[in-house]
Amino acid sequence: MAVSQSYLGKISDICALETPAYGGLGPVNVTISNSGSVIAGPYKVAQKFFKFLMTEQGSVPSEPTYGTRFVSNLFSGQIHTTLALSFAFYAEKDDILNYIKSSVLEPTPDEALLDVQLEGLTVTLDSAIMSLRFSFEDSSVILVPVAISTV
Repeated sequence: MAVSQSYLGKISDICALETPAYGGLGPVNVTISNSGSVIAGPYKVAQKFFKFLMTEQGSVPSEPTYGTRFVSNLFSGQIHTTLALSFAFYAEKDDILNYIKSSVLEPTPDEALLDVQLEGLTVTLDSAIMSLRFSFEDSSVILVPVAISTV
């Protein structure tokens, strides 16, 4: 699935996910490489999910409950096995889904997130690698690989 080019009736966001320009599966990098690009659709929702997951809870003064303890737990060494990474992800997932669902009252079907599942994960001494499957109301599915360096 390519990034949506139709922004009619949608709230758009600045793109921080580098995605392939063609349809189908492809690598997705979390980076602000195309500063100023606009994004909408499922990739915007995936970006919102990652932003919440990777933000330290309490670090946004105007929204003290925004964010998770996921990254601080990872960096502190509390997550050092695949099982611990899975538990840490699923412990935060429901709060993130609730935030996303409450942030837009009437999302378009391609932005109505139904669920996020871990498809695969690996923990090494210096990184955590997850593959996340995002499912949407319009039956679209995107797989997003995420590598987080812990050094």
